[in-house]
Amino acid sequence: MADNVDAELSRESQPDGKNNAINNVLSFVRPRSDRAALEHDGNGVDDDELLQRAVSQINEWKSIPNRASLTSVQQLFHELIRDGGSKMLRDKVVDDIIAAFDTKFGGKRALGGTWTQIAKDVAAEHAQAAREGLDDECPPLTAEQKAEFRDDLWPKLCELAQAPDLLERVVRQVQSRGVVNECELITLIYLAATSRVLDQPINPLVKGASSGGKSHTTKRTLELFPAESVNYLTSSSALSLVYDDQPLAHTVLVVNEANQLQADENSMFSMLLRSLISEGRIVHQTTVEDPDSRTGRRVERIVREGPIALIITTTGELHAENETRMLSFHVSESQEQTRAVIEGLAARAAGTDEGVADLAIWQDFQRWIALGPTDAVIPFAPQIAAKIPPSMVRFRRDVGSLFNFIKASAILHQAQREVDGKGRVVATLDDYKVAYSIFSKVLAETSGQRVTDNVRLVVDLIVQRAAQPTTKPSDSRFARGARLAASPEVVLSSKQIGTLTGIGKSAAHRAVRSAIDGGYLVNNETTRGKPYRLVVGQHIDDAPATLLPHPDTLSTEGGVP
Repeated sequence: MADNVDAELSRESQPDGKNNAINNVLSFVRPRSDRAALEHDGNGVDDDELLQRAVSQINEWKSIPNRASLTSVQQLFHELIRDGGSKMLRDKVVDDIIAAFDTKFGGKRALGGTWTQIAKDVAAEHAQAAREGLDDECPPLTAEQKAEFRDDLWPKLCELAQAPDLLERVVRQVQSRGVVNECELITLIYLAATSRVLDQPINPLVKGASSGGKSHTTKRTLELFPAESVNYLTSSSALSLVYDDQPLAHTVLVVNEANQLQADENSMFSMLLRSLISEGRIVHQTTVEDPDSRTGRRVERIVREGPIALIITTTGELHAENETRMLSFHVSESQEQTRAVIEGLAARAAGTDEGVADLAIWQDFQRWIALGPTDAVIPFAPQIAAKIPPSMVRFRRDVGSLFNFIKASAILHQAQREVDGKGRVVATLDDYKVAYSIFSKVLAETSGQRVTDNVRLVVDLIVQRAAQPTTKPSDSRFARGARLAASPEVVLSSKQIGTLTGIGKSAAHRAVRSAIDGGYLVNNETTRGKPYRLVVGQHIDDAPATLLPHPDTLSTEGGVP
């Protein structure tokens, strides 16, 4: 019986034009629920009692003409779900409604879809109530109430929370959903989203070419988080962040393909985002009409509390005012990764890829984390700070992100960590090892001590071309002198460079610009639109960057060595 509606959904989704009833199913808009209802644990009423309640309600509707409406059906669904109704109950209630009213309120697919959507809304309300209370009139949950919620979730989460390979499981789970490789990016996005519970979350800026997989990987990773904790923006009006009534505090805000931020760094939307990630809140003052005021208007102050974990994907650079507040990460654009993606697509098309697991346990795991503890302490942080050279001003922000990343790892692994007397999770060197693998690369690229794979490909190409003789080989003294002369200009367009390196025109253009900014190449062409006239500048240093201390050099004792 449990899968009856699901099977019917599949049948009714066929384009046969016979299921028009679903078009009559409206979005359910209900009054704000009271606190007691939202804190119902869902285990106090069994399905038999709920079914009797539903049958009684349906019979009452049948006895009074025009008493039943779509809104009343949705209200019944909400009450049943709130009180712990199962999918089996859903099937029985849907069958009873159809038996009583035929398809007046939609077929099985429509009613099943309505139930599913309301179930998601109820879950979101539970999580929001657990996190901070419904509104200013409702006090936040006490420590005892949070502990009770956590205890209810623990039995089904304990194995996952205590798994020694927890992050590896995260990576495998995301890869099973169609992501190829990208282990570092998956780890970065997952821990950045986990850091939403901190006072200062991590804000990744993921860069790469179109079709490079940055948005796809981000989306698949965030599917492991409950829907109420993630907000996606594909486009936005300037003041939407001010007037939206959805909570922002301790959520993840995702801006995919941030063309608006690239086009106008001084836009209101850009400034609001900067305020959210820097100040942790938005304070907006505006004027509204007020007949009782002497001027006919009054000032209204709107405060939107954060903080948020902001994740942006982009094909290019953001303005420095935005970019320096974020953690820049370049996705791989290598031919090896392209080949791996193609093979992964082929495996999925052939039906030989791994099956997709249920994500409910992952989403409940993040709800459990959000209930606390939501802070961590790093005993060995002074050791790390003492060994980082203060070579760039932006390290003041990047190193802060490093420490918050370590804290996020500790909070993720809290079931395997100690908690100090102040209720903070105590980070270990294992948490630093996770951060080291990502931040050693990020900080090296930020400081110019490491270049991306594409920049290295382009510079190597220009070095090779510059070393080629520009005259016909000859044994004459003059020809030998020409070959020993300084590196000549290499005249190539972005398209030609992209073809020769195999990375494509757009990626080649970005790589050339980065190489010029880093001093590795010099462009003597001053006319816009013409091919580059490139000369080799400084050589790329192949020595590994050592901006962060290796984990093996740190002590678990804490303090400065």
